Amino acid sequence: MTDDASDPVTDVLVLVSAPGNRRVLVSWVKNTEGHRLVELVDPDEEASLPSFDVCLADRPGIRRFADGIRAAQQRNRTFLPCLLVEESGRSLDGLDNAILELVDDVVTAPIDPAQLRFRIDTLARRRRLSQHLQESEARYRRLFELAPNAGFLLEDGEIRATNRAAEQFFDCDTEALVGRSLAAAVADEDRPSFQQLIAEAPSEIGPEGPRYRTVACNLDGDTAICEVAAVRTGESDERLVLVRDMTEHIERQRRLELYRRAMDEATIGVTITDPSLPDNPLIYVNDRFVEMTGYDREEALGHNCRFLQGDGTDEEAVGRIRAAIDDERPVTEIILNYRKNGEPFYNALDVMPVRDADNVVTNFLGFQRDVTEQVRNRRRLSVLDRVLRHNVRNRMNVVVGHTEQLSDHDDPAVREAAARIRGAGEELLEQSDTARRFRDVVSSGPSVEIRDLTADAREAIAEVRSGYPAATIHESLPDSAPVRGGQGIPLAVSELIENAAEHGESPIVVRVEPGATETHLTVSDQGAGIPEQELTVFSDDEEQPTEHSGGVGLWLIRWTVERAGGQIEYTGENETRVQLSFPTANGKS
Repeated sequence: MTDDASDPVTDVLVLVSAPGNRRVLVSWVKNTEGHRLVELVDPDEEASLPSFDVCLADRPGIRRFADGIRAAQQRNRTFLPCLLVEESGRSLDGLDNAILELVDDVVTAPIDPAQLRFRIDTLARRRRLSQHLQESEARYRRLFELAPNAGFLLEDGEIRATNRAAEQFFDCDTEALVGRSLAAAVADEDRPSFQQLIAEAPSEIGPEGPRYRTVACNLDGDTAICEVAAVRTGESDERLVLVRDMTEHIERQRRLELYRRAMDEATIGVTITDPSLPDNPLIYVNDRFVEMTGYDREEALGHNCRFLQGDGTDEEAVGRIRAAIDDERPVTEIILNYRKNGEPFYNALDVMPVRDADNVVTNFLGFQRDVTEQVRNRRRLSVLDRVLRHNVRNRMNVVVGHTEQLSDHDDPAVREAAARIRGAGEELLEQSDTARRFRDVVSSGPSVEIRDLTADAREAIAEVRSGYPAATIHESLPDSAPVRGGQGIPLAVSELIENAAEHGESPIVVRVEPGATETHLTVSDQGAGIPEQELTVFSDDEEQPTEHSGGVGLWLIRWTVERAGGQIEYTGENETRVQLSFPTANGKS
């Protein structure tokens, strides 16, 4: 039959042996609208027939092709009719039961065309109905199989069929479930309620959907909290029971409630915005945000958090925050905000996007910390630092200048003392410059970027070679070595190689070794090693100034490396060897 239900075509297979009847039937099928003759591909192949909707056969034909008709009916699994063409007045008693089972109707010869069409069309309509029923059953079976909730067909309380979700629910296949009592899996205290639900199952489901009850189920020693609904299928006493495991959902709700309480009671401000709404407004603020800003929840919710900005707010910082939000990436800024009463405060703001399972940004999560005192103290220390550096440099230049006047003194002891004073002054000036350079890096704020450690090492080696031409430096460097770090990495690498050139013995070996998670830079020399009093830099959690003398540079290297997420190690058995380790970059900035 064609797929167009408004204009169906019936495929007719003629298996009539009598020549006269066959000619009449073949001619009638060919010339009757809505009917199409099906030809036998191989008349001698009796067990295999072409596809058809109605078969016309006389006694010899149905006997000859009985196996083929039976096989076709079994393959179709729908009503596939056979119309027996019988001589007028002849009884069917002579046909055995195996043949009679294949016959769905009889038309007598001589054949009346109107009667023939009525019989064929009636059988074809029954076939179409059978096909529609099969398609509907298959469609509902697929829906049943693919339903997310566990589905059970019960009869007399026993499981007759299940879907895939039910197999997953019980962690066993349908064969193992068939015949079992579903009520037996329900906890004792909930079993009467479950059985009442089954007994009172309705025949139809209203627009509000099925009525669910909550019961506890015992699954291999574990307890699952489930919602259960039941409906009659209309087949005898059969019930369709739907079970959805709510345990994970309930646990998730508990966790969400825990997270909400944690955010409500956090000691820093916590906010959530919804970018799907106009102007990305606040949809949540915690208690600390209210305390810190002075704005009530009702005043804050529904508004973009720019209401905290004022005349003194840095527009560049605002622009960086806005750009990060537009690009859906995290951002950290210290920004000047204003409380409700107009009082300014410095807000250490962290904003990060929240993504769903499809990696779509659904919200932005913000953290706010009042760092007003820290900012003010840092500014005060910065002023003090500049004053001290200026005074130390000026005074030490004076000291060094005076020692030069003593370098030609007649007394050798005076000349030696002057040389020592000048050396100490120059070293102090050098350490002051080193500390200043590191201070500039540290005070610039944390920054993580992808750097090529090989390029930084080559640049540092070239710089040290120009300053220490007598030092022999060997290098073992890959073409590139991307690491995650900040702008302080080249400063730390240069300081480490310069220390080896100044205090160690040649040859100096600089080696970079990339790894899957860590990339190592090793600087070794043949000197006596780092003085014992300065080795605390590799073991102590914080600087102990009374336990070392000139190891400020090593402390600065350590701070810079750890700031980049790396670490520093030292071995000095057969050679002086310092290793810096940095996180290997994965290609994303």
